[in-house]
Amino acid sequence: MRRAALVTGVAGVLAFTVACSPSTANSTDDAAAVDSTKIDEFLLPPEDAESFAAEPGTPVTAPIQGGTVSLPYTHVLPLPDGPIGDPEKTYTFCFSQALTGSTWAVAQQESVMIEAARHPNVKVLYYNTNNDPLKQVADLESCLAQKVDAFLIWPHSVEPLTPEIEKLNQAGQVVIGMERTVATRDYDTWIYLDHRKATADMAEAIGEQLGGKGTVVETDGALGSSPQILWRTLLAQNLREKYPDIKVEYTAPTDYSRGQGYKVALDFLQSRQGEEIDAWFTQYSEIGFGVAQALEDYDRTDIPHFTVVDGKVATQAAIDGTFFAISPWTPIHGDVALRAAIYHLTGEEVPHDLALGQPPLITPETAPGELQRTWPG
Repeated sequence: MRRAALVTGVAGVLAFTVACSPSTANSTDDAAAVDSTKIDEFLLPPEDAESFAAEPGTPVTAPIQGGTVSLPYTHVLPLPDGPIGDPEKTYTFCFSQALTGSTWAVAQQESVMIEAARHPNVKVLYYNTNNDPLKQVADLESCLAQKVDAFLIWPHSVEPLTPEIEKLNQAGQVVIGMERTVATRDYDTWIYLDHRKATADMAEAIGEQLGGKGTVVETDGALGSSPQILWRTLLAQNLREKYPDIKVEYTAPTDYSRGQGYKVALDFLQSRQGEEIDAWFTQYSEIGFGVAQALEDYDRTDIPHFTVVDGKVATQAAIDGTFFAISPWTPIHGDVALRAAIYHLTGEEVPHDLALGQPPLITPETAPGELQRTWPG
């Protein structure tokens, strides 16, 4: 049953997204293709997930990007400094990331590194999939062959990674996932961010800015990744329910990069659909910077731009007027994933599902204050 739901749900979303090239961009007024695609229930946290809000943490040095970073979830599954478990044993963790070519991914890695440095008998193997889900599967198989003690996984996309994570779980491995999700509950602990609230807040901001009617253009991230599926589907649902006179048009998707954001925005602006745009939404602020450059090149900077993922660069861009609103999306949760794995290895009780609270949208008015609190990316 779970496998059938995965194939149907992901294939439906992929088919809908691929159809939305600039020359044939679909809208929420077309045959309600989003409605026909039911989100796999496993992509969202279960109702009984244990929820935690961010709290101010002690500033520490970011080991890769430099500067200081505050870890907002050190109160979740806390651990003292020092060795874990058997102090005579070295515990090895496999940390596999969907990609590392972004400051968000680097900050996620840094949060793991900061936690690992507190425990002298912890060793972390870091793997970069270079945005290739099949390489991620191969990396996880390599870790399995090396007999690591636990897996920390930020999965690239749903369909290729779901069976691999199930395989690791069935082999008795400790599996901790984070942020991006897969279509199964066969893991030890998963750390979720709140797509439901984030998309509802974004729809409200777009609806208010457009006065309840108009056209918003959306530019997505990597096809088949859970953020791409959830943001696309849930945002459209929220807009349709609260603001039925707002139409959504879609550019071609991207790989979450600035360069592809620029390219697909140029293509869209040159199309017939590019003539009437009241707002633009991008699924990641790096995509957004590319779109913003295209809008500047076309002298269309009057279009309000909404995006996801904060960090100091994006938050400053809200102050400067590039972004009208940003949905915060913290990468600083890798330390929670590592501690969850340690809890499992040392026999401590740990929830199966953890949900990190969603902060309010960042706007030009609130951005100066948030600039002091956000992560260095």
